[in-house]
Amino acid sequence: MVVKGIAGYIVDGLIQRTNKLGEGRGAGCFGFANDEGIVDRISPIIDGGISGLPLRMLLSQLTPMKGRCTLEGLQSLPDNAVLVLTRPGRTGLITDVGGIDFFDVPIVAIGVKENKRVGVGVIHPEKRHFDLATESEELDLSTLKAMSVGEEREVLRRSNRLGLEFLELSAELPVVDVPEKPPVEYHSDHEWTLPRFEVTALDQSLAQQLVEKSIEVGQGREVAVIGEVNGDGKVVTAGKLVAGGMGYVPSRLLASSVVKVDGKPLREIYANMVSPNAVVVHTHPGGSGVMHMGDAQAVPGTWGRPIIAVGHDKDGTIRGATVLTVMEKLFDLADEDERLSQEFFEARTTEAETDVRNRKFGIAQEYTNLCKQIEIQ
Repeated sequence: MVVKGIAGYIVDGLIQRTNKLGEGRGAGCFGFANDEGIVDRISPIIDGGISGLPLRMLLSQLTPMKGRCTLEGLQSLPDNAVLVLTRPGRTGLITDVGGIDFFDVPIVAIGVKENKRVGVGVIHPEKRHFDLATESEELDLSTLKAMSVGEEREVLRRSNRLGLEFLELSAELPVVDVPEKPPVEYHSDHEWTLPRFEVTALDQSLAQQLVEKSIEVGQGREVAVIGEVNGDGKVVTAGKLVAGGMGYVPSRLLASSVVKVDGKPLREIYANMVSPNAVVVHTHPGGSGVMHMGDAQAVPGTWGRPIIAVGHDKDGTIRGATVLTVMEKLFDLADEDERLSQEFFEARTTEAETDVRNRKFGIAQEYTNLCKQIEIQ
């Protein structure tokens, strides 16, 4: 689907909402393109926050998100869906591929400055864009691999060249005058889901291989692999080990441990190519395997798979391992966290803001408490 224009009333409505919110907050919704490629209808508009649009809240306008991961919600989007959002303080220029890589739908950005429209841009999912996302991940890690000043200079030179390529990815989108239509009140009957299963143990040899690789790459870099749970609930290796960065392993690089990611968006990769029974296993250098909110949101919360962390010291001694499985409580916490991010802006007293901030810290603690120790055998 090629988006050829967007209705003026939609653009005006989003700008009005953004101006009403103030404080640099954007707004967004899903739009729907008609047979002529014109986005002429939208879902109800959602307020954004400091960190952007609340994704689960956005998806819940179209499909039930109770007890479901983000990927399950994304799979319910209709074929003519378009993500539409405002960018306060920016024009409509889109200079990254992260959004289309994740959503696999066209994205329309409305630039807002001095309370008015300053540009509307669009970017479409294309194979080349997904490959650029892979290259970007690789370059982000290349500085950690550089062993000389010359090597690092070359990495940075390549990174700057890539940045220049990103300047040409989006195009300006015409704003057209079409009759206003009511918001779409659509709830998908197609509630695509991944299986839920228990994880009881981690293969000893897999844990040891991960730790050995972690010691080899050093510098506190995490090492990960996509494993698979067998009939006994034990996780065994399913792909090759990949080395990430300091405290993270990029999603495309992680998926490449088991499937070919060339020309494919993340949404398709994790929905249709990575096994439904996959489990992400990664190292926590210097830790004991206890995970945090970021681990929970990155894998079970987003991709609907369990995640295991193996903690170890600098000498390669395994200190322990925990697992976060896919469970309803995890999604309830994610929904509450999004609501609190909205309530932060509604707080009118220091007491009210204190309550919001304290509860957000409490949610982070609850995520950690969901970790269960797992046997390595």
